[in-house]
Amino acid sequence: MDKNEKIIDQALSFLKRKSIEGYEIFVEESSHFEVESKEGKVETLHASSSWGFALRVLKNQRLGFSYTTSSLLSPLELEKRIDDAIASAEVTSPDPAYDFSPPLKETLMELPIFDESLEKIPEKEKIEKAKELEETTRALDSERIKKVRKASYREGSSRIFLLNSNGLQVSSHFTLVSLSVMAVAEGGGESEMGWDFDFSHFFHDLDVKKVGERAGKMALSRLGGKKVSSGTFSIILNHHVASEFLSLLAHSFLAEQVQKGKSPLKGKKGEQFFSPLLSIIDDGLILNGMATFPFDGEGVPSQRTNLVINGVIEGYLYDRFWANRERLSSKEPQIESTGNSLRTGLRLPPVLGTRNFFILPDKIPFSSLLTEVKEGLLVEEVMGIHTVDPISGDFSLGCSGKWIEREEIVHPVKGVAIAGNLFELFKHIRMIGDDLRFFGKVGSPSLLIEGVQVSGN
Repeated sequence: MDKNEKIIDQALSFLKRKSIEGYEIFVEESSHFEVESKEGKVETLHASSSWGFALRVLKNQRLGFSYTTSSLLSPLELEKRIDDAIASAEVTSPDPAYDFSPPLKETLMELPIFDESLEKIPEKEKIEKAKELEETTRALDSERIKKVRKASYREGSSRIFLLNSNGLQVSSHFTLVSLSVMAVAEGGGESEMGWDFDFSHFFHDLDVKKVGERAGKMALSRLGGKKVSSGTFSIILNHHVASEFLSLLAHSFLAEQVQKGKSPLKGKKGEQFFSPLLSIIDDGLILNGMATFPFDGEGVPSQRTNLVINGVIEGYLYDRFWANRERLSSKEPQIESTGNSLRTGLRLPPVLGTRNFFILPDKIPFSSLLTEVKEGLLVEEVMGIHTVDPISGDFSLGCSGKWIEREEIVHPVKGVAIAGNLFELFKHIRMIGDDLRFFGKVGSPSLLIEGVQVSGN
């Protein structure tokens, strides 16, 4: 019997003696490694491992929670954590929507998210990844790329166990590796930065050359930026910026926000709300997604959820609590969790959130988006997007990118701003590219949008 099995068995023996209606046990053991290269030398190196036990209990329709990260947990300390969870339940408000997941009806899908070879790869080889990334970025143009910042390699590995009093027992493991780099290009008395990254569940899938060259080219392409005249123009949001705006929109699809009246999408199910070109998906099973995993934070099997299809609102995202809440209040028995309960850490109970959240791409290459713009702006970076209110959706953001005239990029642009409304932005999409890319858990292709206010000279 390993450590996890022993602690779980001890916890179960204590829980059976307690006066509670149900329980849920979550155990995670993980390891992390990070290295950053600067001027061909190791700037930082950090390796760690952690273990955690989290417990939720249900008593008199009240939910309690406790956790510990002590891997040397004595039976006495374990029972204390259980009593803490029960005590916290006694001071919370009751709600009939609290419950735990039922046993699985079908076997969980096996997903390619665990690199068995990762722990066998020498640390030296991982350090070389970071050094190679720095060298590749600088080598693109050694005359103008004077600095390379944050050339780093990161990895994480986790094993998760979850079981509850309903008889649910699930477990799985995953690995995630990533590269990131910031290049600084100098020329004409100015300097510009370009960033890029890559991630995968498998070490040998990382492409150092691609990441370094993209970061370097981005920095170089921003040199010589100019302001442009103010006006209302067509703009192209590149896939990075489009993903940032999409991450703001995600807030409105959470059932919690809908039920609290904090989402403009409340009551819009079945309506044509966005551009008929737009389809938005949340998928916990997509190949190589950062949030891909066979089950969610409550043990509900992951799934693909259609949220918008051809501009029509198809549904919202639920965990068990908010699905139960809606089902109890609306008397709609078909409302179920969409597998969107997230564990953001051991120290907090699971919350409702997105998995792999993205816009379906079209078949239009980026070059064809350019040919549709007679005069306008390609937006490659926005500043302060975290300041946008996701409820009203109004925004005014500094940005940089490229100016487009007669279907061609003519010069870099900086020191301008775009203003508008988040929801109107997604209503006025005229074309969607084929270049879907994920930036963390959110992904989008490039988007051509009509009638956006640009403030320049």
